[in-house]
Formats: sequence, structure tokens, C-alpha cells
Amino acid sequence: MDPLETPDKDLPLRDDIRLLGRILGDTVRSQEGEPVFAIVEHIRQTSIRFHREEDEAARHELEATLNSLSHAQNIQIIRAFSYFSQLANIAEDQRRHHGPRACSRA
Repeated sequence: MDPLETPDKDLPLRDDIRLLGRILGDTVRSQEGEPVFAIVEHIRQTSIRFHREEDEAARHELEATLNSLSHAQNIQIIRAFSYFSQLANIAEDQRRHHGPRACSRA
């Protein structure tokens, strides 16, 4: 199976994680500001490009971006990615322990 394909059974979880990511993005934007959100999005998109396509230019871009961040920006970025990881883990746990309808929206 192509690693980019998602089995049908995983689609509801992926949808839940995307919803949580959008909500977190809105929260980051409102609490930390548009510039921090833009950095998080840039890092996220560049990381995906590097991971999925093994794009060396993306790796260099990612390194340059990360190396350019101030200490305060590092904290904000790490916090955003940590929250996303925690939310994704909670969504996975809910699906595993409570069945496929646990996280679904009505």
C-alpha cells in the first residue's frame, strides 16, 4: 500500500485529528498571533514536504527556519507542536477505547 494512502477505517480518526489541528491553529492564532501561526504552518508544511518527498531543499529550508528562531519563538513553536501531539494522542485513545463513534461530530 502507498504510505500516503489511508485505510478507510482510519479516515474518521484522520478527520478528527484535522479538526483538532484546525481548532488548535485558530487558538494559536488568537493567543500567540498571526506571525507565530505562520511560522508553525511553515514548519509543518516544510516538514511534510521533506518527509513525504524526501526533498533535500525542504530539509535545508527547515533547518534555516529552525535555526533562525529566537528562544521565545522556540518555546511558542514547541508548545504548539506539543499540544497538537497531545490532541492527536487523545483522539487515538478515544477511538481505541470507546469505538469509532467516540470522537465523531454529530
